[in-house]
Amino acid sequence: MNRDEIIKKKFNTVYRGLDEQAVRQHLSSLADIIDSKDERIKQLEEMLNERQENLNSFKSVETSIHEAILSATKAGDDIKLRAQNHGDSIIQKAEIEAEKIIEHARNDAAKMTRYTEELKNNAKIFRARYKLLIQAQLDLIETDDWEHLLKLDEEETEK
Repeated sequence: MNRDEIIKKKFNTVYRGLDEQAVRQHLSSLADIIDSKDERIKQLEEMLNERQENLNSFKSVETSIHEAILSATKAGDDIKLRAQNHGDSIIQKAEIEAEKIIEHARNDAAKMTRYTEELKNNAKIFRARYKLLIQAQLDLIETDDWEHLLKLDEEETEK
């Protein structure tokens, strides 16, 4: 029922019935109250709709933010995993390279040790041979043959 229906409502008059003017005035007051309430309801519904739109907008933003956070978390996890794998790969390569370097150094050290031993042996052989040579020269100098040669030389010069 709206305002016009309330105001235009007709009542039957009866003997000793109600005062039609008072009833109409009362109905007019009721219609004003109802109009006021209808207007307030309309305002509240508009506010409710506006707030609902705001809420939907915030929910949309919240969903977007949540998706962005999930996406960023996933991207961060992916980057972290790739960095870990890359780091592990670098460490593995470094360990392999270190093993090669150590093996090369051991081989070089073994070669140097063999070379040093060979030099020592050659030095001992050289020393022994040189000592024999010098000993042979000393023996030659100390023999009587020198004396005999020197005497022959003196005799020839005297002649």
